[in-house]
Amino acid sequence: GKRQATGPRGAMTGDEIAEHLEIQALKARYFRCVDGKDWEQLESLFVPDATLFFPEAQEEPLALRKSIAFIAEGIGEGVSIHHGHMPEISIHSPTRASAIWAMEDRIYWPADRASPLGLRTLHGFGHYHEDYEKVDGRWLIRTLKVVRIHASAVPAGAQAPSWAL
Repeated sequence: GKRQATGPRGAMTGDEIAEHLEIQALKARYFRCVDGKDWEQLESLFVPDATLFFPEAQEEPLALRKSIAFIAEGIGEGVSIHHGHMPEISIHSPTRASAIWAMEDRIYWPADRASPLGLRTLHGFGHYHEDYEKVDGRWLIRTLKVVRIHASAVPAGAQAPSWAL
């Protein structure tokens, strides 16, 4: 059965806490790699047959390399800032886990080089839904899905208000 931080069986063991912390560190590396545009290291955080899904822009999950290309192209010349908060992590077995992360992201593109979607800024909120697999003692992302609950954008050519910068 799955085990969460609080529940009917009481407190987690030290080993369970360590598993949670390893998954949190994995997600921190994910955000750092995206914001730092370190696409090679980003790829290393996933199992080779992982899928990523961004429903606002895709009709179905994409394979890992196509997904990283999608992210890289979408950010382009922009500067991204991603934050993940309040993980709900469940350990299902010694090699399987899942989590839901509250998220906020901001992306700013240069005034003279809009995003591929024709944006100057994007500010979004939502949740990452992820499944993990432990391979050779290391947690990796198996599936990733971003569900936005709100996004605000400033189109290219428009003057971005000071609160959006």
